[in-house]
Amino acid sequence: MTDEKWIIRQQDPETVARICAEHNLPEPVAKLLCNRGLTDTESIRKFLQNDLKSNLHDPFLLEDMDRAVARVKEALERGEKITVYGDYDVDGITSTVILYQYLSRRTEALDYYIPSRLEEGYGLNPAALDNIRASGTSLLITVDTGTTAIHEIAHAKALGLDVIVTDHHECMDELPDCPVINPKRKDSQYPFPDLAGVGVVFKFISACMGDSMEAFRLYGGITAIGTIADIMPILDENRSIVRYGLAQLEKNCPPGIEALLQLSGAKDGTIDTNVIAYQIAPRMNAAGRIRDCRVSVDLLLEQDPHRAEELARELCDCNVERKEKEQQVVRDIDLILAGQEPTEKIMVYAAENWHNGVIGIAASRLTERYSRPCILICFDGDSAKGSARSVHGVNLFELVGKSSRYLENFGGHEMAVGLTLKRENYPLFLKDVTEQAGREIPDEALIPTCEAEFEVDEKAFSPDFVHALSVLEPFGNGNPYPSVVAKGLRIRALTGVGGGKHTRLTLEKNGHDYTAMWFGHAPEELDCSEGDFIDIFCTITEKKFHQRPILNVTVRSIRFTESEETPRYRTHYLAYRKDETPLPEDCKINRSDMVSLYRYLTATALRNGNKSTLLRRPETIIRTVRNRYATDLNYCKLMLCLDTMQELGLIQYSEAKTLFVTVYHTDEKVDLCKAHDWDKISSADKG
Repeated sequence: MTDEKWIIRQQDPETVARICAEHNLPEPVAKLLCNRGLTDTESIRKFLQNDLKSNLHDPFLLEDMDRAVARVKEALERGEKITVYGDYDVDGITSTVILYQYLSRRTEALDYYIPSRLEEGYGLNPAALDNIRASGTSLLITVDTGTTAIHEIAHAKALGLDVIVTDHHECMDELPDCPVINPKRKDSQYPFPDLAGVGVVFKFISACMGDSMEAFRLYGGITAIGTIADIMPILDENRSIVRYGLAQLEKNCPPGIEALLQLSGAKDGTIDTNVIAYQIAPRMNAAGRIRDCRVSVDLLLEQDPHRAEELARELCDCNVERKEKEQQVVRDIDLILAGQEPTEKIMVYAAENWHNGVIGIAASRLTERYSRPCILICFDGDSAKGSARSVHGVNLFELVGKSSRYLENFGGHEMAVGLTLKRENYPLFLKDVTEQAGREIPDEALIPTCEAEFEVDEKAFSPDFVHALSVLEPFGNGNPYPSVVAKGLRIRALTGVGGGKHTRLTLEKNGHDYTAMWFGHAPEELDCSEGDFIDIFCTITEKKFHQRPILNVTVRSIRFTESEETPRYRTHYLAYRKDETPLPEDCKINRSDMVSLYRYLTATALRNGNKSTLLRRPETIIRTVRNRYATDLNYCKLMLCLDTMQELGLIQYSEAKTLFVTVYHTDEKVDLCKAHDWDKISSADKG
């Protein structure tokens, strides 16, 4: 069974009923709208209708847009050479491509430049600017970068190089001395601040053309790809860009994207946000991580299908190589841990042979696997570069900042940080950041949380349920695909698939069978067997397989369904605790119960120094201890054992719907008779 804490969101029944009646919507859709804060008539109408033309805001509402457009028109009229300066991720690549495509229709005096991730790093750098100016460029337009490049742009101006910045990253108080088009400017009047970098470039092109709809016809599909890949909120203007951009890709897909879809095996179904996020974006990103991102630029610009296929194959090869390098980093950490849980609240590791382009992804994998922040560092001579990822509830930027005296530089945000340091300072940084994490990260933050939109019954396992949800598409950041909880499903069969790496579950409720997949978990990891009743945290989707729709239930977490006997044993326990009502014999505990439960807690809890923590539903603990140790543990016995252990200093615990237990490890023998209530709560056979 999994360790996650489950949260099932609740909605006001009267509001749900009103939304259903006013908008003729099924109850699940109304609940989802409530969860997204959409409860008034106008906001729901706008969200559901989502007309492209009315949702594209006026590009001239962006500060400096008029200055930038005038400067570009001047450069085109004079025949000046223009260079587009981009970034090596998908947002930067798509930004570069659409601006390059637009300008190439108007001039041949054009070039683009994207710095090398490994040699130059992110953003403008003086050496690149020197070379660009030497090539004859007089106007530089940045895309997805430049907002904080105050000194670099001053250097460009000293060279006689004019600069226009288009960007979407956070702004400092001071801006570069040039036109800066960025919806996050502190003086911005633009109604939507969360455009991707490619979205800002699209607005720039729209302003230059004077026709947003025509600009979207030409560049909407690629703009949608960059917006999805950069994990922008799929709300407001982005929602329209993604919805209609995906539709555009379905009708008229660029040869390079078509080739990637075919080679990735994604072309059998529709092009949706998942296909872009998990099939297209990783392959386009891979070139910049380990080779040259210009392969991805060339792919999007290429019109010949045969050449596009060659480039797509190269990207797929890059992605395979990227995965291998990433997996090697993860394997190295697994060897260090040797099957044990990390002992610290933050994972910090460094090595000589890791590839700098993949440590960020590897850190994400390890954070997900071990439910704690992770910092991975590559040594390169006397220097080192690092990439870090966090868990929700831990502000990694602030945490790393408190150890910044040992760093040369660092930047990022709450969930992700990049850093550089001297090799000689690594031991000091490791010690300091680990101690900071130990003091400041609460134990609860290391317990992963699953948040479900609502609970469903067996009617949700149907195409009708999935089709009803489609009115809320496109899904993505800010509008996630619904995760739900289904309870009381009986396991009819557990089957290992994919060489035993995954589990297919055949589940039954009210006479109907359902098939679900639990990826990345072998059947033996479930701690349950055929005939057990379980609750599942899952998504229910419909996929196409050989052009035929099939229902796809993907499990993310499993727990035992509360048994029918639990309420009775809970009543006995609460009555005893309230007024010491005598316990029935089958509610009393003995030494064997205590030993079995303590063994389970010490074996299962996440170790952290001399203590460990565990989050479990009582029913999960009861069923697992019964199966492992052949005991007759029930709810009353469980709680009495926990009370006794807490009194004797072995644990501390708290209970809501789940139990949060902190276990204190000790080799000393404990005298159970010292517990205040032992004579009242123990059975005649004291074990």
